[in-house]
Amino acid sequence: MAAIAPDGTSWARELKAFARDIESRTQGRVKMKWYWAAIAGDEDQVLDRIRRDQLDVLAGSISCTKLAPSLRVTRVLGLFQNRDESEYVIGQLRGLLDGEFRAHGFVGFTSGLGNEILFTRTPIRSISDLRKSHPFLWSLDDLMIAQITALGVRPVLAHISEAAQTYEEGRSDGFIAVPTAALAFQWSARSKYFTDLPLALLPACLLISNRAIDAFPLGDQHAIRDAAAKLVSRFDDLNRTQDRKLLDELFEKQGLQRVPTSPTFRSEFFAASNAVRATIPESMVTHALLAKVLGWLADFRGSR
Repeated sequence: MAAIAPDGTSWARELKAFARDIESRTQGRVKMKWYWAAIAGDEDQVLDRIRRDQLDVLAGSISCTKLAPSLRVTRVLGLFQNRDESEYVIGQLRGLLDGEFRAHGFVGFTSGLGNEILFTRTPIRSISDLRKSHPFLWSLDDLMIAQITALGVRPVLAHISEAAQTYEEGRSDGFIAVPTAALAFQWSARSKYFTDLPLALLPACLLISNRAIDAFPLGDQHAIRDAAAKLVSRFDDLNRTQDRKLLDELFEKQGLQRVPTSPTFRSEFFAASNAVRATIPESMVTHALLAKVLGWLADFRGSR
């Protein structure tokens, strides 16, 4: 099993608990060994190693959108305004995503790490400030790269393990990250400001190869699936709770300064994001799926 999450983080603790749960449910017949912090390679490399029968499971993020292309809609800039909206849409997509994972040879369990915000060296108070910035972006995140560039921002692309180095060397001046990730990779400790403006959802998934799970007796397969479903629920709760604590108090106690998001900045950002949305290629996010998700969001907001 491989993950880019560093050992010792809250994510790693949950994945270790998942491994203990499976071992208990199967009376020790199934045991898991985790490789942390991209030791086994980045997510694309891990997927390749799974296909070559060297690994069995990936706990990932951007790789989820490559095996289940419909999940890319969650990466659309400015689509979600809070976590409740993104969790609702993922719930509506779940059946479709399960089929896409299965078609690529995996059993997939999908969650959301949360909405990405800005962690920067200088305060970002307007769309003009944002366009002058050079934030780090994960080089695998093709849809976000395309949108941020279309927005007029010039991102610095690198592997996630090189993000801190780009900042220390002055090549980048910030990070686009979910709060829990900023803490896990220690990006928040390097930054000076954070702007709590929801940019896009960063999804998460647990991918188990069909080859691996099919090798077990049926009872153990059910145990693995049940434990994975339980993990997703705990993961949602963990990320929601931890993000809220970080944004409400812990980041500021750490020395970060909160940059208030003015109504003008929010309005400018969502208007610009809407314009960028129209340029997304059909090959990345189909217009039909985007229209369906916008309809779900309209219904959800109306009900609230």
